[in-house]
Amino acid sequence: MYQKPKGTRDLFDKELRRLQAMNAAARDFFTRNGYEEIRTPSFEFAALFDRSIGTTTDIVEHEIYRFEVNKKTYALRPEGTASVLRAFIENKLTLPARFLYICSMYRRERPQKGRYREFQQIGIELLGENKPFFDAEIIDQGKRYLVLIGAKDFTIELNSIGCPDCRGKYREKLGSFLQNHMTDLCSDCKRRFERNFLRIFDCKKETCQRVYDEAPKITDNLCHECAEHYHKVKEYLNQFGIDYAENKKLVRGLDYYTRTVFEFKHGGLGAQDTIIAGGRYDLLMRELGGQDTPCTGWAMGPERLLLTMSEDLPVLDQKETFYIAGMGERYITKIVRLRDQIQGKGHRCLLGDPGEPIKIQVKRANKCNATYTVIYGEDEEKNGYYTVKNMQLGEQQKVLIQEFDAFLANVRGK
Repeated sequence: MYQKPKGTRDLFDKELRRLQAMNAAARDFFTRNGYEEIRTPSFEFAALFDRSIGTTTDIVEHEIYRFEVNKKTYALRPEGTASVLRAFIENKLTLPARFLYICSMYRRERPQKGRYREFQQIGIELLGENKPFFDAEIIDQGKRYLVLIGAKDFTIELNSIGCPDCRGKYREKLGSFLQNHMTDLCSDCKRRFERNFLRIFDCKKETCQRVYDEAPKITDNLCHECAEHYHKVKEYLNQFGIDYAENKKLVRGLDYYTRTVFEFKHGGLGAQDTIIAGGRYDLLMRELGGQDTPCTGWAMGPERLLLTMSEDLPVLDQKETFYIAGMGERYITKIVRLRDQIQGKGHRCLLGDPGEPIKIQVKRANKCNATYTVIYGEDEEKNGYYTVKNMQLGEQQKVLIQEFDAFLANVRGK
């Protein structure tokens, strides 16, 4: 009698339908937010993951499925970001770009509740945007997607791990502190500090964590630019109305992260409580052979999330594409409400960075193939209307705020 391999499972009946509903909701929701789905091969040359994830991570050291054919070494895909960036570079795609992937990943790790050796991920990648506004926006998109599908009782943790300059100076400071505590650390932490020092904070042993509670934190040792970036991310999250907790020991297990990192957690999952994890990775595109390109993104485990849910999952329809150009950061709260209003009618809607000049935002709207650009600034606020530009016809009109719902109802869907 044949049996499935350890760490895999057969999906059918209700569980498969629930997973398909979650995937369908993700495609509809993230398409509405300007993301295009991308599919990459299930296996790549192993060097891609060694280079991007880092040779000292648990994934590369212990968990990748490798195989050799004709003296070439391949690996089953353990995560999505490296493959998306490889595809972007190889196919000479244009910036800015937003990608959604929904696919299987493979890691040879110990199976646990909600964690398998073949598992699915839903992930988004935003390439070409370096402003902290977009760090806050993708966190907001993660939260809104979870709320949309009925997820409850999750929390958001936030940190910054700075840039290479920050980390170089911080490593020396942390090393000086740990010299007097080495006997209290486990052998894994001693090894990690020498090879990938930030990952010591991932250790689950209480004796190590007691030491790290007293250790200097990277967030308190950021350079001016990274500190300002982190401050603005928190400021934008507050304007988005997102509750979060700062966790100064939060790091990510992959080498390519810089500055903002975050996790969505659910208390009902035990020790493996993370349902969404991500952050900024501005150095990875160049590391893989492309141009310097700021990037940010996250991935979630739908199978783990489904363990916390029992309700049916809604599926939305897609219609037209809107782009909102706010003329100043003080309008963020207003344009977020406007985005929700537009998306609530089933349309796709992207936010521009309100800190950028209006001409640049309109150019970005063109690159995103927006059907309409909605402009909101001082004149619009004073006189109670939105300026709506039809990007295909080049025509512009003023729509009273109280009549905007009627305008949306008359927009012809694609």
